[in-house]
This record gives sequence, structure tokens and C-alpha cells, in this order.
Amino acid sequence: MNLDDLALQIQNMRQRVALLQRQCEQQKAQEDIELLTDVFKELYLALEEMQIANEDLQQQNEKLSSAQQSLIAQGQRYQELFEEVPDAYLVTDPKGVIQEANSAANTLLNISKNFLLDKPLANFVVEKELIAFHLKLNHLRDRAAIPNWKMQEWEVNLRPPDKTSIMVAVKVAAIRNQQGNLVGLRWLLRDISESKRTQAKLEWAEEAMRQALAKEREFSELKSRLLTTTSHEFRNPLATIHSSAELLEHYRHLWSDERQQIHLRRIQTSVMHITQLLNDVSVLNQDETGKLEFNPTPLNLVEFCRDLLEELKQSDRSQHAIVFSGECQCTPANLDAKLLRQILSNLLSNCLKYSPIGSTVKFSVTTANDRAIFQTQDSGIGIPASDIEHIFEPFHRASNASNIPGMGLGMSIVKQAVDLHSGEIIVESAIGTGTTFTVILPFSRNLYV
Repeated sequence: MNLDDLALQIQNMRQRVALLQRQCEQQKAQEDIELLTDVFKELYLALEEMQIANEDLQQQNEKLSSAQQSLIAQGQRYQELFEEVPDAYLVTDPKGVIQEANSAANTLLNISKNFLLDKPLANFVVEKELIAFHLKLNHLRDRAAIPNWKMQEWEVNLRPPDKTSIMVAVKVAAIRNQQGNLVGLRWLLRDISESKRTQAKLEWAEEAMRQALAKEREFSELKSRLLTTTSHEFRNPLATIHSSAELLEHYRHLWSDERQQIHLRRIQTSVMHITQLLNDVSVLNQDETGKLEFNPTPLNLVEFCRDLLEELKQSDRSQHAIVFSGECQCTPANLDAKLLRQILSNLLSNCLKYSPIGSTVKFSVTTANDRAIFQTQDSGIGIPASDIEHIFEPFHRASNASNIPGMGLGMSIVKQAVDLHSGEIIVESAIGTGTTFTVILPFSRNLYV
């Protein structure tokens, strides 16, 4: 029974007593006695009803008090749980203005609760993500009409005052009233910066491992191709050496000096060819193992190039005309002599190898703006356009050079040596008209004397 029911009972009792009173005034004595009896009965019944109503009210008051105590206890438990949640927990209005915050939120955002309340959460979002954050917040409010919308998750960068930015995982849930209308948002924020860094490190390690495995496979394939190619390339000069040496051993006493010199030159040429092959393999191996070094020293480029040409002319035995021009400043060029020799010897050897006997090979060196510019030009077989982009790959040989001996390492070594100088190499070629290589090497400022 509630208070309204009790008031109604009291009103009914008053009406009944008033009715009995009016009847008493209208009846005689005997009838008065009977009427009084009826009045007392009515009063007794009314008192009984009031007693029952009073007991009912007491029970309801006790239940109400118990419910109130339970609500207070639940509120305290909620507040304790709210504070003890290890992650930052916020309650905002639908616009994202903070209304409640636990201690973890104060710690995460590096600000006390007094200064945190009534502040928009967007104040702590890094500037470059602010527009995206507002768009997501508007999207949440737009979804408020969807009854089954409960939780949204995303990641955002926050910048607490006087701290570096942190990556935070966000979970947002809707708070609705009894009518189902959106009245607020519950935010759970977790700092995932360290886990992101760990994940990035793992991804980097996995990528490094994949690259290492790919490099290992590439190196294994390179070694296999190297063994196959070198065994093939060494066979011919070794056979020439063996044949000429055997002929000299048995017939030199019967031959003229000129004929003996022919076989001796064959042996020398084959030895030089094998030596060049070994040098190429050595340089390639040093590059693959990271031992190929760059040691620039002051060089007189004209003298350096002339000395190199003298060596090449001896091995060429005047089969080609080599035209050299040098226009260099007096200042010595700071380049790596060993690597430069690899660059020029390979380029010039190719010019001689792929050009017809009796043709002219042009070679020039100039300096300008602290750079050395080398250029070789031949009138040989040329390089097919489809092969030009691959000529610097190890073991690649142009499709029109299959009948000419070679391992396909020379141009790869040239490119490696040019790269160590931080230079560039340009190739121009046409089938049947020849090839021109231009190498530009900047002078190094780091000298190893």
C-alpha cells in the first residue's frame, strides 16, 4: 500500500463517520444507541484498516531503506571499480566533453582530475589526427539511432601535457537513458606505445631475416653460377697454356725464335686472362662479403691513364688503334686507385674485345667542378636495347656476345666501383655502330694516405 491508498482510506472513513453523525442527529434515543454501536464498529474497522496500512507502510519504508542502502553500496562499489580499473576510464557527454575520469586517466593524460573534468577529450589528440578524431566522434553520434550499437574501437595518438605523444587503443561504448537516447559515452583508453614499438621491432627483425635469407639464397646461386662459369672460362686458357708449353717442350729446338715467341705470347696472354678472371672473382667476393673498401688518394689522372693504356696495348699487341686525350687540372684527383683501375681496365678491355681488329678505340679523361669524367668509345658490335638495363648484373651477357669469351662480371664490378665513389655511369649503344661509356666520379674529401 502506498500513501495515496492510505489517504483514500482515511477520506472514506471520514465520509462514513460524517454520515453516521448526520444519522444520529435525525434518530431517536433507541436508534441513537444502535447508531453509536454502528459508529464504533465503523471506527474499529477503520482503525484496523489504518493499522494494516501503517504496518504496510512500515514494511515499504524498510524495503525502501534497504534499497537505498543497496544503491549506496552499489555506488561505492562502482566508484571503487571505476578507480581501480588499470586502464584509463572516462565518461563524456555525446560531444566528448569529459564528465568523469579515474586515476589511471589522470596518469595517462598527465593531468589532475580538477583540470581534466569539463575538458574536451579532443584537446589531447595530436594535431595531425584531430580532424580524423572529430570525424569519428561525429560518426558515433550519427549512429546513436541504431539500437544495437554498443562498442567502437580504433587507435589514436594522444599528446599529454609535458610528455611525448603516445599511441592509445580506444574503446567507446554508448550510454543511453530509459528511452534509448544517447546521453553519453564511456571511453576505455590503453597505452599501446610499447607494444607498437615491440611490434615494429619484430616486423623489422622479420624483414631483416627475410632479406638475409634472400641474400643467402642469392649468394648461394651466385656461388653456383660462379663455379660453373669460372670452370668453363678457365678451361680454354688453361688448355692453351698446356698445349703451347707441351709443344715448346718437345719442339722448341726445332723451331725458330719467332715461332717460339708465338707460343710464349699465347701462354702469357692466357695467364693474363686467367689473372683477370681471378681478379674479377676476388672483387666480386669482396663486394658480396662487404670487404670491398674505398680508399681515396691523390692521383695524377693523366699519368694514371697513360700507364694503364701501356699495359693494355701490350696485351692487345697493336691489334687496335687507341686514341687517348687528357685535359685535367693540375690539382690531384682524390679517387681510389685500385677501384679506378678496375673501372677503366674493364671498360677498355671490353672496347678491345668487342671491336673488330684494326678499328679505333677512343679514351678521354677530363676534370671539372671537382669531378673526373672518363669516356670510352668503340666501334664494336654494340649492345641490344633489351640488354642495356641488365648489363650491370653479375653474369649477364648481351645476347649478341655468346660467341665471345667472358664471364659477365666485368660490368658488375665497374658498377660496384662507381657506386663506392658515389659516382654515375652512362651507357649509349647501338647495334653494329659501337658503345660509349661515360663515368663521372666526384673527388672524395676523405683521404687515406
